[in-house]
Amino acid sequence: MWRFNVPRIRFPSLDASRIFLKMKHVLSLASRPGSRAFAEWRALYVAALFEKDEDRMMERIDEARRALVVRARELFLANGDHQQERSDIDDALQFLHVLEKCSLRPHAVR
Repeated sequence: MWRFNVPRIRFPSLDASRIFLKMKHVLSLASRPGSRAFAEWRALYVAALFEKDEDRMMERIDEARRALVVRARELFLANGDHQQERSDIDDALQFLHVLEKCSLRPHAVR
């Protein structure tokens, strides 16, 4: 019987199953009523997740990240309880980071 020792990639502060569940949650947000700003960052986020062209994916990740940061700043200054959207933004930013790291070519690792 052959045994191969395949190194596992570990992200110290990230659990893949938890990230997957959070991504699934963010993708399911279409049924929840939200603001126009919410719809805008979500559309950019989903476009980045499903982009097939690796070069274009990096552009879409950057676009989505900028929109998420702008929205997070708006929520910081806004009145009211926006905890759920803040949590969704945190989850989306975390997943974009993982997607970016997994998509980088070996010679482009930062």
